[in-house]
Amino acid sequence: MKMYRKISILITLVLTLLILNLKANNLPQGSYVPTVVISAPWGEKNLFDDNEPSIPGTFGFSYNDEGIECGPTAFTVAPNGDIYIADALNKRVQRFSADGNFIKVIPNAWGELPAGLTVDQEGNIYCPNTYTGNPKVHKFDQNGNEIKVYPIIKDEEMGTDRPYNWSAFGISCDDSGRVFIQYRKRGGSARAFQIGTKELEFAPAQQKATLKDTKFGTTANVPNMNRVFNETNLLGVDKDAVYTMIKDEKNPNISTINKSSYDGRLIATYTVDWGQADCRLLTAFSMNKHTVFDKGNVYSFCSDKKGIRIIKWSPSGQ
Repeated sequence: MKMYRKISILITLVLTLLILNLKANNLPQGSYVPTVVISAPWGEKNLFDDNEPSIPGTFGFSYNDEGIECGPTAFTVAPNGDIYIADALNKRVQRFSADGNFIKVIPNAWGELPAGLTVDQEGNIYCPNTYTGNPKVHKFDQNGNEIKVYPIIKDEEMGTDRPYNWSAFGISCDDSGRVFIQYRKRGGSARAFQIGTKELEFAPAQQKATLKDTKFGTTANVPNMNRVFNETNLLGVDKDAVYTMIKDEKNPNISTINKSSYDGRLIATYTVDWGQADCRLLTAFSMNKHTVFDKGNVYSFCSDKKGIRIIKWSPSGQ
């Protein structure tokens, strides 16, 4: 009990010093403000059940063999701010502008759950298919034409040798065109390896040589993948900063997002009240990440009986 009391006093002292330090340095403080950028209904039909796709701008909705609702499997934010959503039941990706206007349907290109999808600087789409005995990533252009296939190394040491023995939770393409898979070996920590570049597929030995214990949060596009990030509660990184998120233990709707420099210097701190937006998930989606980080913004994927929504949380008050 005495030891517990000493630890509690120490934690309180550290937090007090941190707060005083923030005030002493006049550290910018603010909050994250939500805006609904996409609101789209469910389609009356879908390709999986009806052999007829939903009309453009709407999304497929169905039930799997266990009776669980299924819909879009992933989404990402492109370098130019456009939002891409994997409409798996219609075997396509739908593209929206940064302010939520529907742009186009991209046929055939769709993200296999749960690894997500990413878009490079030229607008090419990378869709992983990892729940298979031959995991790979498919690259498509804006018309849905397959440009390239990246076979993913099957290695017992890495844990990628059998389906479900590893869980890919992200794919990223950095500004120099290198393509990375983020994954977690069953019971292990977050890891990443490079599968190739925009032009080249890496051989197994090349992929394994790039393996490192690291994570990039839920970042869609990372400027510099050479860095290793293992920060606790990492949300994402951008060109100039690292963002970490700490949830309030007493109030699950409240979080603190800290913005730091790459060398660990705290730049700004924000408060987020997630309760400001009704962001329920009607469907399971088989999507293990419901948020995407992009240049200081956070995007939440939501759904209800009417359809889907994407909410953009933006920092303000600096």
